[in-house]
Amino acid sequence: MKTKMNYNHSSLFPRVCVSTTATCRILIALLCFMITLLAVPANAVTNELVGNSESHSIEKFNSAGTWIGTFASTGPWKPLGIAASPLTNDVFVATLTSNVILRYKSDGTRLVCLGGAPTPCWSTFNLYSYFGVNPIESLVFDTSGNLYVASHYGTSGYQVVILKFSPAALLKKMPVPTGVPITTTVGRGDQMAFDQLGNICIASFIAPNTVQCYDPTSGALTFDYASEFSGFSPLIQPVGLAFSPSNNLYVSSVFVGQVVYEATPHKGPMLALASGLVSDVGFIATDSSGLLYVPSFHNAEGRYGGSNLCTFYSCMDYDTSSDVVYKIDPTTGTTTDFITSNLWGPYQMIFVAF
Repeated sequence: MKTKMNYNHSSLFPRVCVSTTATCRILIALLCFMITLLAVPANAVTNELVGNSESHSIEKFNSAGTWIGTFASTGPWKPLGIAASPLTNDVFVATLTSNVILRYKSDGTRLVCLGGAPTPCWSTFNLYSYFGVNPIESLVFDTSGNLYVASHYGTSGYQVVILKFSPAALLKKMPVPTGVPITTTVGRGDQMAFDQLGNICIASFIAPNTVQCYDPTSGALTFDYASEFSGFSPLIQPVGLAFSPSNNLYVSSVFVGQVVYEATPHKGPMLALASGLVSDVGFIATDSSGLLYVPSFHNAEGRYGGSNLCTFYSCMDYDTSSDVVYKIDPTTGTTTDFITSNLWGPYQMIFVAF
């Protein structure tokens, strides 16, 4: 909020201005410069947070992709989807190992529970009463500070449902969703994002492999990309998604190691943008210039399967080989390594102004 400033002009302009023209001009110019500095806010610092599922941590990096330090530990929980509130800068973390959503302040400390709790919270709230044993993978905020949360499984008797929590609800110890729950027909609740038409869209790499978009107010399906994905080879298995300013869809094909984009919005065809990425590739982030960022959880199946079954803090290459976040030019498809250290099982990277 801007504050109107009242100045005493006789004190700002010394009497010398009346008689010395050159000095007066210098003082006026200096005053104008000072007022300009007061009126223009400092540029926000842009950093990145990346959730590490293997090290059970959120790691922080600067604008060049250089590691700053561990933002927060997630304890026994495996972090997947992460989102930062545009109103409070609080960081919310989905944990696939349960329905728990963890919440941190912008300095990485745990948020103190509201509602009279005497000790700090480890988590903001548990969605068991809404999703049962169906865990959480994806979170996204809209520009008004509403948090959307999706359950993960949409097969074997489960259903992917998207709930909305208002900023007021998030101030309470036990938040209650508002509006109409969005009941989807996707097989997985992978990354969510808003398209340029204001619809909330969700990726699903299986049963079916598609992206579906819904009206966030009515919950009605507005578009299904399954027909555009049909016939593309290799099979598109979308986990991450993003939209261009013109509403072209971008998706990361998780097991193929590819990023594919839509040539014409809601018409297609789908075209390969970047190939040869080390799978598994995860959620997509975009910066203010439109560049795409995709984390690679390399050899995830090998690290979690076979006789050397991975457990907490004992993955086969933990602390010996970092994963990577790729940077992709959406115009040329040129791919470079953006983050190459302190990553162990990354699913999502987000940009933050702190």
